[in-house]
Amino acid sequence: MRMQESVVSVDEGAGHLRLSGPLSEWLFSSKFWSDFNAKHGTMFDQFEEDEADVTVVKAVVEALDERACALRELSERNVEFVYRWTPDHKPVTTSMPRDSLLSELVAFRDFLVGAVVENRCVTFSL
Repeated sequence: MRMQESVVSVDEGAGHLRLSGPLSEWLFSSKFWSDFNAKHGTMFDQFEEDEADVTVVKAVVEALDERACALRELSERNVEFVYRWTPDHKPVTTSMPRDSLLSELVAFRDFLVGAVVENRCVTFSL
């Protein structure tokens, strides 16, 4: 099964970032978005597009910082997670090197910081 990539775009064509399938799926599998939604009253959902103002983008940056810290503290070299379920309810898993996941997560965070600095809204196509 192919993993769903995500695209994050800054308004007015100021730039975009494509998140790999593994990072995008891990953010959902690890409950990053559901935890964020519960805490901030947002509705980021997979296969949906949502626009966020600078206040929300700042909160996403802070939440990504927390996840990056947690990844740095992991002793395992690979991060394994379930990213789909088969029709007969069997998990489909994948693993990704922790350092690769962390590197891409930090690049995502840095991209969002740039949008905050420029006071721009961001569209999340998850």
